Amino acid sequence: MEAELLLWIHRHASPALDAAFVLSWVFGTRRFCVPLVLIAVAWHLARRERRAVLVWIAVGLAVAVVPELLKAATARPRPALWPWLLPTSGYAFPSGHAVAGTAFYPLLGWLALRHRGLGRVGYLAGALFGVYVGVGRLYLGVHWPSDVLAGWAIGTALSAAAVRALTAPGGSSTVDRLGLR
Repeated sequence: MEAELLLWIHRHASPALDAAFVLSWVFGTRRFCVPLVLIAVAWHLARRERRAVLVWIAVGLAVAVVPELLKAATARPRPALWPWLLPTSGYAFPSGHAVAGTAFYPLLGWLALRHRGLGRVGYLAGALFGVYVGVGRLYLGVHWPSDVLAGWAIGTALSAAAVRALTAPGGSSTVDRLGLR
């Protein structure tokens, strides 16, 4: 059933969609996401927002480690439908790009617009961008739909936990004990 969905998606292929979804690949790569996290950390350090610094570091580490642990544990092979679009390696489950897309971009959108009272709008815009990254994995044929769904679930849980940590009135007891607020 998953293969049929990938084939259905690919029946709508076009050069413009090829380009759009190869671009979506970039937004989930470590080469893009590591600088994103470092810039966010630097921004919050400059503003003396220690809790936000810790949240970005925690989310960044989770995005880097959790998918790799699950991939090693499941060892699920990737689909090999259109390797000329985007060569890949490694295991499929879960999609690390989908995790990154739904962990980083909703958090970034929320942080960018929260002071204007539009945090939910920012979060939603970031979530939609994360969906774009995940759909790209399906369009390019490098992940099974269940890989992307699992990635979205993990990433959404990470970004929602990050927002909760940043909106908690007193912060976590660990943050308080360490004097990092």
